[in-house]
Amino acid sequence: MLVKNSNMKSILILGATSSIAKACAEIFASRHYQLFLGGRDLFELERMSQDLRIRFKINVNYAFFDILLFNEHHNFFEKVCNKMGNIYGVIMAVGLLGKQYSSTEIIAANFSGPVSILELCADYLSLQKKGFIIGFSSVAGDRGRQANYIYGASKSALTTYLQGLRVRLHAYQVHVLTVKLGLIDTKMTFGGNYPLFLAASPQKTGLKIINALDKRKESVYIP
Repeated sequence: MLVKNSNMKSILILGATSSIAKACAEIFASRHYQLFLGGRDLFELERMSQDLRIRFKINVNYAFFDILLFNEHHNFFEKVCNKMGNIYGVIMAVGLLGKQYSSTEIIAANFSGPVSILELCADYLSLQKKGFIIGFSSVAGDRGRQANYIYGASKSALTTYLQGLRVRLHAYQVHVLTVKLGLIDTKMTFGGNYPLFLAASPQKTGLKIINALDKRKESVYIP
């Protein structure tokens, strides 16, 4: 894959319309990074892109991305590379949780799908010999629980994958950060049987994620 030289750093955000991804996008936008937003809600992607362009005077592009459409991952990533010129960082914020999804969908969205697209990103960044990957995992992956053991197992697998990817990319000066998310006040937890008075806000969570990246931490629990 061709890596193009560019003085502007670009960030690819997958699952960009999630609350935490939006918070991260605003922080990178405030630092004058170019952004490419991927997600399934094109209406919200367009609204979000226009908002970031106006407020931060940066270049923002977006495109439809579905983690479950494995056959489209390569074409999507090629589109991102051609549009942005280069990619410095990748945020994997895609995930599914809930009884409305099948076990197959949960495993694909939380593990096998992220692996599919992140392997493309890893190959690219290793050629570039710089950059970072942030993967959103979960504390649910630390221990199997009756209520969400399929979700927890998929996140446990993702954590292990990111750990191995970190070792692989270390020699290429590419940093991999695993974020083990706890209870956050987002659409994913809305309506569930959770003590939301204990939930962290997406904005504070985004700040802590980028702070952990700045400090080059390998893994962090938030909150």
